[in-house]
Amino acid sequence: MKANKHKSIRWELEQLAQKKSPQNPAKPNAVKQQREKMHQKLGLNWKDVVIFSMFMFFTSLYQLNAHAQSHSPAAVDFDDIASGMMMSFNKTTGEYHNLRLVATDYDVDVFGLLATIKLKQSFYNDRDDWITEAVYAFPMADQSAVYRMRMTVGERVIEGEIHEKKQAEQIYQQAKSEGLTATMVKQYRPNIFTSDIANIGPQELISVEITFQLSLAYQQQAFELRLPMAIKPRYIPPGMDPELPATTGVMDAGQRRINVRLDAGFELDELRSLHHNVAISQEFDAHWIRLRDEQLYDANDFVLRWYPRQGQSPKAAYFSEQKGGYEYSLLMVMPPNVAEKSAQPRNLTYIMDTSGSMHGVALEQSKDALLFALSELDDQTYFNVIDFDSSAKALFPASRPGTPDNIQLALNFVDGFSSDGGTNMAPALQIAMQRENIKSGYLNQIIFMTDGSVGNEAQIFDQIAQDIGQARLFTIAIGPAPNNYFMSKAAMFGRGTYTHIAGLNQVNDVMSHLFEQLSRPALTDLAVTWNTPDVVQSPSVIPDLYMDQPLVITSKTPLNKAMGAPSFVVSGFSQTGGQSKTWSEQLQLRDDDRTTGIARLWARNQVEEMTDDLMLGGDYEVLKEQIIALALNHRLITEFTAMVAVDRNPDASRQAQAKAAQQVPYPQGSLGWRWGLLLGLLLLGAGMTLNRRAGFLNAE
Repeated sequence: MKANKHKSIRWELEQLAQKKSPQNPAKPNAVKQQREKMHQKLGLNWKDVVIFSMFMFFTSLYQLNAHAQSHSPAAVDFDDIASGMMMSFNKTTGEYHNLRLVATDYDVDVFGLLATIKLKQSFYNDRDDWITEAVYAFPMADQSAVYRMRMTVGERVIEGEIHEKKQAEQIYQQAKSEGLTATMVKQYRPNIFTSDIANIGPQELISVEITFQLSLAYQQQAFELRLPMAIKPRYIPPGMDPELPATTGVMDAGQRRINVRLDAGFELDELRSLHHNVAISQEFDAHWIRLRDEQLYDANDFVLRWYPRQGQSPKAAYFSEQKGGYEYSLLMVMPPNVAEKSAQPRNLTYIMDTSGSMHGVALEQSKDALLFALSELDDQTYFNVIDFDSSAKALFPASRPGTPDNIQLALNFVDGFSSDGGTNMAPALQIAMQRENIKSGYLNQIIFMTDGSVGNEAQIFDQIAQDIGQARLFTIAIGPAPNNYFMSKAAMFGRGTYTHIAGLNQVNDVMSHLFEQLSRPALTDLAVTWNTPDVVQSPSVIPDLYMDQPLVITSKTPLNKAMGAPSFVVSGFSQTGGQSKTWSEQLQLRDDDRTTGIARLWARNQVEEMTDDLMLGGDYEVLKEQIIALALNHRLITEFTAMVAVDRNPDASRQAQAKAAQQVPYPQGSLGWRWGLLLGLLLLGAGMTLNRRAGFLNAE
């Protein structure tokens, strides 16, 4: 009976539909009947229609969201940042998407060895809704000391303050929840800082201004100022993944302006920019350098290099600042030119990166330079060659003398290098520092050549500190944007030097000069002895001095007029004149009363050494408290401190809009909208299935 009744109803609906004349337009009720007729033919009742309609609605919504997501800016990995970037944060997906960069301004003041850098970047929120949370991330030169931050949102200007990181986080979160514009600057890596920014309005321009200081590098007979604009992805061996996002993004460069005022303190033979077109003018003792191309955006760092006029006698530069009852100093001592090779026998270990990133010109240039170095060896010098990619391989099981036969084996070994695999450095360093490759009574030098970077710095630093012994490690980075932090720190732990070769056309010349330099050490086993107590100096581990390389020291000494001006003695062993001789020099320090910021640079150097101690297993709580105390006193952003700024005088209307934007109209689970829609689709599908099943049971 049920089956006949069901059939009768369907038949009656079909008969009603057939009574409509095809010449006359259907009335609304007729349209409804036609739809019901179609539904009946499909075996659907009104419940099925509702569920089916909801299913189609959610399917369309899912597709629209997926389409919008696929056309949104790519997610960003902080390790791939090429320059300062501001990104909105999607809480449901955990992804960052960049805002449009409008302008970048660098204002740099260089005085002697000290550079004060002001970086200002402006971004535009071209969306029609509020950004509840954004992140500003920016790379900085190694050993930078951030001490000031200013943010401008519309016409409002807010200044940053240094707090312990937990307290800064509480201040920031409270301001965010109240709808206040706020920002917090934190150290993401030693050379990458991030700033969380709350409540950016629609169609709003926001500018972030960071001011920091650093001491300048000297290498290859020149001083160098580097403004980082590119950071390469880092190779992380299996099992060392720090759980960072894996995708990258590209940003619009906007306008870029770089102005540098340079007062070197001595006459220059040459001043030039390595990679960019600049205009240079001179006014009295100062040089002004301006970037010509304001639309420039590429993968090269901005590098300014100047060469001092060489003399026959040593040169010294000393700058100091008095603050809080102490004298803070920055000292550089240039060694005399060395014409003769070392009288001490040498044992050289060459480590060559042959990973996939070295493919092409980089590998060929490095091979040429290494072949040249090998051809210069003699049978009084011991050597070995190690190449590495994802694994490492040594030419000899132990160092051998540079006889013609051994050199020929090495030339054939190097000539066969090809690029493949990852950049896994640890096994190669382990082979180089093992007992078989270290000779007692020799000057043991490890030359480490690579264009890559690593993410497991702490592990390798510990490896070098534990195993380096009496050897010296010299790191050479090839390419426009290596991990300068790792390479310079690895050399510091190895009591050697770091050389960066940005342009591939410079590899042969620079490495040939470096190999020549390493054969002529000016002073080894250096020590500094002060005439006043309670001196704190950085670095505490002083590297050997080689041809054309200065000794650079920052120090903190108590002011004591009764004892007079501080002085110190630099001593070591000279490796010239056919034998090893003791050498010493006494210098008297005088307050020049010309510079500021030396205290901050000294504090930054101290924080770096304490951070190194943390990496190597030092007392965590003690070192943490010492770092926080230094950072609060000298306005430094560190691993344990942050800079936070809050708009204390907000516009009431703007604050209300920001708080309203934080209210989510629909509850969102921790799995995000994709999983929510998928769950809804599954439930709707299940409902349709159950409803149809119930219909069949009723029909039976």
